[in-house]
Amino acid sequence: MMRCRFFAIFWLLLLSSVIFADETFADESASLIRATELSAAFRQAADRVVPATVKIISRMQTDEDRRAMETLIPALRTPPGRRNPGDTTGTGVIIDPQGIVVTNNHVVAHAREIEVELSDGRHFFATRFRHDPATDLAVVWLDLLPQDRIPYASFGCSDQLEVGDWVLAIGNPFDMDTTVSAGIISAKGRSIPRFRRLELLQTDAVINPGNSGGPLVNLQGEIIGINTAIVSRTGVFDGIGFALPANTAQWVAEQLIKHETVNRAWLGAETRQVTPDDVRRLNLRQSGGLLVEYSLQNSPAAVSGLRADDVIQSFNGQPVNEVHQLRRYVERAEVGTEHEIIYVREGRRYRVAVFLQPLPPAQELPATPQPGVVSHIDVDLGMLLVQSTDAMLGSLGLQGRQGMLVIAVVSGSRAERAGIEVGTLIVQVDGRPVPMRQFYMAARAASSPSESIVLDTFLPGGTAQRFTVR
Repeated sequence: MMRCRFFAIFWLLLLSSVIFADETFADESASLIRATELSAAFRQAADRVVPATVKIISRMQTDEDRRAMETLIPALRTPPGRRNPGDTTGTGVIIDPQGIVVTNNHVVAHAREIEVELSDGRHFFATRFRHDPATDLAVVWLDLLPQDRIPYASFGCSDQLEVGDWVLAIGNPFDMDTTVSAGIISAKGRSIPRFRRLELLQTDAVINPGNSGGPLVNLQGEIIGINTAIVSRTGVFDGIGFALPANTAQWVAEQLIKHETVNRAWLGAETRQVTPDDVRRLNLRQSGGLLVEYSLQNSPAAVSGLRADDVIQSFNGQPVNEVHQLRRYVERAEVGTEHEIIYVREGRRYRVAVFLQPLPPAQELPATPQPGVVSHIDVDLGMLLVQSTDAMLGSLGLQGRQGMLVIAVVSGSRAERAGIEVGTLIVQVDGRPVPMRQFYMAARAASSPSESIVLDTFLPGGTAQRFTVR
């Protein structure tokens, strides 16, 4: 009897181990299948975009310049196989079979000659390029012959991306040809000091020097971003990279192609998010929307009647709860046509039609934001400033400070390239305190036009920050 029980237990244990092994094998097989499917998706996406991804060689000298210099100074001759001093490389992506390439502005901005190398080894020179410093985007036209056939990639919709989505970064890091790395979308709507006006995609796909201007790609093989910047303590990838969203890149590229410049519309109202204190102070029913701090005199906002303490709830039917949302909607709206803004004032809801104007250059910015406010236009840096008042400082959480408050920054200006944004309080210029306009003007007059300018500032909320304007 005992012997029968022993054999029964033995066979049960053996059978259960076989079943467990089968289940383990099935789990491992399923995992392997999923990994293989993901690998295939990566390959397919890369196969679609790699042929359209190009290396961009930006030369500070033309061949004619180099030959002349080498004749005078033979020691300057570059050995075969090596790049010439001053040459830089970056990445771009072809978006049109007619030879239109999108890349970063900083890749080509100072080049006297641009050469583009395709992944199949063909080389083309650029006939021209147009650029938009505000988004660090440039469009380059290749010098094609009628018989030239080149691959191209298409933009996807970056608004459909979600945090956690797989992406590929394609580029030429450290001058190495056509490198593909994989990662995910780590965050959306990021801003960094260099590009505070933008809503960037953050990714952990590896981006290194040389990747600038290359495509960030979804698993459908669509361009969903243009790789633009990294945050790093070492100068190389440290886990955080940023890309200009495809929807922004495509709009800017279309503007540059059609108009040679980016035609941005302008509202002329400074806004910020509604705080709990605002809700109590203004007896608001909800905390959504954007609070108008002031409207520039004669701006579309002022002409339409928008004033301080109005709360903008929507623009053209689109709800707005972030400053960058309203800025994006306004900038891309058609200039000179009617646009509806819904806002709340003293507990009542109003609609108003606003006729947007083109974003003015520095010399045309209105000199008086509000009656009685002391203002100054810094044309060289591209800023409109006002002498701070207690009310302004209180609304920005900067009580007790004195200085010049930035209320407008011109797109593409030195100030914007340095990362200065509306709401910044400048308290010192090159170490000189600037509590009032005359002190600011004296400090700027003492600055050398050819040298960098150091601005000590406070950001809204009280954070101290130093900007170097080059």
